Amino acid sequence: MVRKMVNAEFLDIFGFFGFVIIFLIGIWMLNAKEKLPKWAAMILIIIGLLGLIIDGVVVITTYLI
Repeated sequence: MVRKMVNAEFLDIFGFFGFVIIFLIGIWMLNAKEKLPKWAAMILIIIGLLGLIIDGVVVITTYLI
C-alpha cells in the first residue's frame, strides 16, 4: 500500500499560518491581564516574526511570483 505524501506547498503555507499564530500568542501574552513572563512573550514574538519573514519569502517567491 502506497501512502500519498503531503505536498510541499501545503507545508509552506501551513507553516506561514503557524508562525502567524505563534506571533499572535506572543502579542496576547504581552497584553494579558495576568502577569506572564515578558521574556517568554518576546521569544514567541521573535520566533513568529522570523518565521513569518522566512516562510513568507519562500511562499511569495515560490508560489506567487
